Amino acid sequence: MMKYLIGLGALVAVVVAYFLLVPADTPPAPEPASEPAASAPAPEPEPQAAPVAPEAITPSDTEAEAPDEEALLEEMAADARESLPSAVTDTLTLTDALFVPRMRIMEYNYVTTAADARSSADEMRSLIESRAETICTEGREMFGMGVTLRNSFEDGAGNLFQRVYLLPEDCQQFY
Repeated sequence: MMKYLIGLGALVAVVVAYFLLVPADTPPAPEPASEPAASAPAPEPEPQAAPVAPEAITPSDTEAEAPDEEALLEEMAADARESLPSAVTDTLTLTDALFVPRMRIMEYNYVTTAADARSSADEMRSLIESRAETICTEGREMFGMGVTLRNSFEDGAGNLFQRVYLLPEDCQQFY
């Protein structure tokens, strides 16, 4: 019996919500005319504007371009760069610009002196990924929960060419 009452209540709620939220297609009914008072003169009807014909929509030959996702991300990165000191914005990547507002970051910088800096960065990246559990637990002990560990790789000239992030979500499995 209770399930029927609940079902009936839900049905009533849906019907009431429909009538409240869906606009009525019919114009409101005119008010019934009452006898005019003798002392008040009848107001003159206001002139109504002539109906305006809607403009025809003609399809264009060119397709409307959807917003370019890459351009949108670049714009977001530029906005994030504006609010940071100029010393930081020189090395700020697109990933940083998107993540910085919501993260506390602890950064580790690795500077390589190898002739082939990119291959040494790949080796360091695989080392970081293989030691992720140790790095995450040490980071938790040092900095607490919710800290992102950012590992930056630079060559001997100081050019940043790769970053590896360990996000708090990545480290959750080790806690």
